[in-house]
Amino acid sequence: MRLRLLLLCCVLCVLSGQLSAQAVPLIATRGLDLLVKGQPDSAVALWTRTWTSTSDVGKAEQVLGSFRQLPQIAGSPLGYDLIRTVDVTPHLTRAYFLLRCEKQPVYFLLVLYEAKDQWVVGTVNWNTDADHVLPPNLFGAEHPIRP
Repeated sequence: MRLRLLLLCCVLCVLSGQLSAQAVPLIATRGLDLLVKGQPDSAVALWTRTWTSTSDVGKAEQVLGSFRQLPQIAGSPLGYDLIRTVDVTPHLTRAYFLLRCEKQPVYFLLVLYEAKDQWVVGTVNWNTDADHVLPPNLFGAEHPIRP
């Protein structure tokens, strides 16, 4: 009986850890929702509201320009899927998403930082090539099937 209780406790601990690792700060999904609605200006304004230095303003303009080209590159966004979150620390998270578009998928990385009690976006990276956004170890080792 004690062994079953111990096993149940271990399973619950593992599951709760997996669930908390997949929690995504709301600012990330709000911005993606805006992209899906065809509002890249609003998404960039939300994600870059704390980007105030001169170089940050240039980065925000570059992100906005690239988002405006998204329909020509990948088609209109249809929705998104969370690929994985990586909690680097309790206050720093890397969130990987698949933006489902009409022509092809788009891979996103958002680096999120919790300053005081508010999450902010520090980095926005996207590409139609998964290898430019997703780290090779995100899913563990990939091994080809051998005949």
